[in-house]
Amino acid sequence: MKRLVFLFLLALFHQSSFGAIYKCEQNGKVEYQATQCAKGNDISNKIKQPSPVTGKGKEMSINISDMPLQDTLHIIADFSGNKLVADPSVSGSGDFNYQRTPWDAVLKDIAGKYNLIVKVENGTIFVRNR
Repeated sequence: MKRLVFLFLLALFHQSSFGAIYKCEQNGKVEYQATQCAKGNDISNKIKQPSPVTGKGKEMSINISDMPLQDTLHIIADFSGNKLVADPSVSGSGDFNYQRTPWDAVLKDIAGKYNLIVKVENGTIFVRNR
């Protein structure tokens, strides 16, 4: 039992077990980054109604290393104003670097790289493995 508690505490305080993503606004554009936003640019706590996206999605910039795939998909869903429904078997992590790329193109690229089937319908992004 002590060994289990020790392993749990070790996992809890291991450096890679903590992470944060900051949603920042710079020059009118929303960016997600691994470091804190410049003072006054943090918009992660601002609540706004999502606008419907039709056709080519609005551009996003994201530069994150070693991010779990599910978390990245949640960021894209949040940015696009959609909800995310991802199959629990969707897993993995990676480096994501996109600059001024439409969110739907980012989603399509990630789907191709991770062999995912993605469907956007009625304000929800559905994701599952092929």
